[in-house]
Amino acid sequence: MLPGALSVIASVVVSFVIITLIASYYRFQHIVELAEDTQPEDMGATAIDILRVQLARYLAGCARRGTAFSLSLIRVNDPSLEVRIDASLTEAVKKSARCDDIACVYDDQTLALLTEVEPDDSKSILSRIVNTVAATCPEVSGELLRVGISSYPGHGLSGKELLEAALEALEQANVDQPIFMPEVVDHDDEEEDEADEVAGEDAAPEDGDPEDGDPEAAKEKGSRGWKDRRRDAMLDDLTGVLKPSAVSAYMQRMMSDLRHKKKKASLFCVGVNNMDHIERFHGEAVADDVLVGVSKILQDNVRADDLIGRHEKNAFLVLVQVSLDNAEIIGKRISTLVQQAEMVSGSKKLKTTITLGVAAYPEHGRNLHRLYQSGQKVLDYSRANDIRAYAVYDPEIHDIMPSKPMQNIKSIQA
Repeated sequence: MLPGALSVIASVVVSFVIITLIASYYRFQHIVELAEDTQPEDMGATAIDILRVQLARYLAGCARRGTAFSLSLIRVNDPSLEVRIDASLTEAVKKSARCDDIACVYDDQTLALLTEVEPDDSKSILSRIVNTVAATCPEVSGELLRVGISSYPGHGLSGKELLEAALEALEQANVDQPIFMPEVVDHDDEEEDEADEVAGEDAAPEDGDPEDGDPEAAKEKGSRGWKDRRRDAMLDDLTGVLKPSAVSAYMQRMMSDLRHKKKKASLFCVGVNNMDHIERFHGEAVADDVLVGVSKILQDNVRADDLIGRHEKNAFLVLVQVSLDNAEIIGKRISTLVQQAEMVSGSKKLKTTITLGVAAYPEHGRNLHRLYQSGQKVLDYSRANDIRAYAVYDPEIHDIMPSKPMQNIKSIQA
């Protein structure tokens, strides 16, 4: 009888523990969902408690995926304005940020924003958000906004460390530098650079080396690490994005990773218009400068972990980790920015436009080859009909165009 009774008791205990864990998980998820639209005190919690919950969720997710994220504290230095979850400031920040970014109240004057972004992109993204808020909220003056940013894992591996770093950064923000982010020191890169410098100093110059007798040139050559050499091998000298020969390998790898993680993606096929006319009337050097200007706009408006590559002579491919809805927003913004920009070449200032075709995973294809075919059909259709804007792939409209195979993008089944 005793063994049977113990088995029953053990089963009851295990069942109770499992039920408790499941209930705790759903309660946690419920709190997270409520926190996105409810003032902390209305939930019987403090603002810092809600921020800690959101930080814990972001830390767990990004640690599992091996990605970076930033904690930004956006402060309004105006005592007459109270920061609340339902305030116009918060709504403007949410609309400017991506759908997966999280905004929550830190205190009466400060809003916290969590964004999954590489450190190099944090300041530019927050600058865009601040400018949008200042333009859409008449009661908020852009001159009174200050932002302090910390980045995981560069500024800390815990929520407490990240919050302390963001608060220190916020204290250093001022009129001249309203958005402040401490430098992220990569200790691995420092060690590699030091090792390369030592190797460069110790290595004897070979006979006939043009840098013989020039210790500074030899040191510079020796300090070039393997990352520099790899970057030079895969990046286009003119535009600074992936070379056509490197586009396929890197985008295939990224698509495979996104499918594995069940994350959405969109491919932009971007054609730069008027390039033949510009080259014919202004010369090849001016046309190159225009292409560089478009490339810079693309790089400034996608994240560091998105991929941009040259395609054909005057076109780009951009693979971004966003849903179709967000891809449309980005496509509109990029098209508008290119149309408004003045490309400078010497004393000349020129304008151009782009034609942009969007294809999304998984809606329009489950591998890079299918996305490319769909996006390229949009681009070819728009060019044939002199449409100078962005458009999303629609089989009923765009399948009248023949598929254009790209030799270095192979068809890989999902």
